[in-house]
Amino acid sequence: MRSCNVFSVPFVAMAMVTSYLWLAACTPSSTGVVGTQTQTTRTVSAGGGVGGTSTVVIGGIAVTASQGQGGDTGGSASSGSTQVSCDDAGNCGPCLAILSLGQPGAYGSASGDNGNTNEFQTYMNTNTNGKMTMMTTFTSLTDALLGQYNIIILQALEDRTPSSQSNSVWTFQQSDIDALEKWVKAGGAIIAMSGYGLNSDEVKPTNQLLSFSGISYGTGDTFTTCPDNLCQCCNGSIPFSSWQSSYTDNPAITHDLKEVGIYSGRPLSCTGSDCQVWATDPSTGGADVGVAQVVGQGRILAWGDEWVTYTSQWGLTATPYDNATNYPQCVGRTAQSVYNVPQFWNNVFKWVAPTATCFTITQPSTPGQQIVF
Repeated sequence: MRSCNVFSVPFVAMAMVTSYLWLAACTPSSTGVVGTQTQTTRTVSAGGGVGGTSTVVIGGIAVTASQGQGGDTGGSASSGSTQVSCDDAGNCGPCLAILSLGQPGAYGSASGDNGNTNEFQTYMNTNTNGKMTMMTTFTSLTDALLGQYNIIILQALEDRTPSSQSNSVWTFQQSDIDALEKWVKAGGAIIAMSGYGLNSDEVKPTNQLLSFSGISYGTGDTFTTCPDNLCQCCNGSIPFSSWQSSYTDNPAITHDLKEVGIYSGRPLSCTGSDCQVWATDPSTGGADVGVAQVVGQGRILAWGDEWVTYTSQWGLTATPYDNATNYPQCVGRTAQSVYNVPQFWNNVFKWVAPTATCFTITQPSTPGQQIVF
């Protein structure tokens, strides 16, 4: 495939996020690899006109953008530069194609909207030049399916029953595992999470799919008790900052990380000389909660929790606990003031896809949530 430098013009899509519209024209340049597909880079430049909309066809795909005066989308902000991917026929898409496999988190606290992970999904699709597809029903893993993506995020691999945390977990076949192993060794990347519910069987399908690696989840619980009775300030999560510095690729995964929220997760184990432990749980004798491994040309990164996907943890908007008058005990303790979840995801994606130099994450404007690239 080929990738394109896109000059994108930001406009305010919602109160919490900035969205990007692409207006592009491409010319070929360098090569790279995405999964098992070949890529080349193309340069894309912004076009303009006066008010209204403009449509440009890129490799048969029509891209339409609303424009203000002088060609600025929304008529307000200046242009930037990023990249998208195009195949040899000129069909362009996102720089990173990401598949979220399984059910998203649903049981974490989120001010007035329990278990909402919309911010994670929205952020990936509007504040990056990647594209995340949600697949929440069981699907066999084939070469054809996997070849469409650069990164797969393993979430809760189960059929979800409303109002239940004990759901029916998926069962994969050896053919699924073989296809995934082949895809990873050819350059694909996996990001795995766990701790989605009370049923410890949730780790079984994830461990199945990771069985070709040295990474697996345990059935025990981690981070189940708030240490200081102030976890309500972060909407119910426990602040975590026990990042390690002795792993091989330090500080790639943990650089400039302060704290993220975690609650009722699962421990991890990783075997093999190429295992990298980048986060541990100091309250349970040092159980590993963040590990990574290079497998062939691909990479696998596992995190022992799912709270980094909840909207309440991103801190991009104030919650009631940010009101110092009503909650003086929460001053300096809220997700908005102490967590930097966008930094977490920036580091994770940059580590699992190190050759995707086109991938960018838009800098959040919220204080305390800035990204250090």
